[in-house]
Amino acid sequence: MKRTLMAAAILAAFVAIPASAAPYVGAGIGASRTDSHNTASKIFAGFQSNENFGVQVAYNNFGGYRGATATAWSVAAVGTIPLDSNWDISGKLGATENRTTLPGAGRHSDILWGLGVGYNFNKNIAVRFEYEDFGKLPTDNAGNRWKATNWGLNAKYSF
Repeated sequence: MKRTLMAAAILAAFVAIPASAAPYVGAGIGASRTDSHNTASKIFAGFQSNENFGVQVAYNNFGGYRGATATAWSVAAVGTIPLDSNWDISGKLGATENRTTLPGAGRHSDILWGLGVGYNFNKNIAVRFEYEDFGKLPTDNAGNRWKATNWGLNAKYSF
């Protein structure tokens, strides 16, 4: 059921994007928090339908988690408010599927939300500093369910 809902959300997001949407790709590095502090990485792609709305799909690696690794796939609507010709603030809300490589841990779907501030060097190149909350990770072998968050610095290229 959760996979069906995630697939429906992704499909609806891409169907709702107009043909004139500007696609973008990017990558980032950050500091994640699960059961400990770790170095995180991120790759993402999306469509900016206008200066205020876009949709983004991302893969995050949160680094170490209880002797294993924690990751997430997500899709989110991204709202942006330009402050001037270079600076903007943004918020995102979407769904995430969090996974760990712990034996028997599986997956956990949750709500993703985030806030960020961005600087646009030109129409193609931008950087963004953001905070993202991925909700809970799958339950570990001891019955714990840790939360995953990330502070990240991302670089984005728009086509």
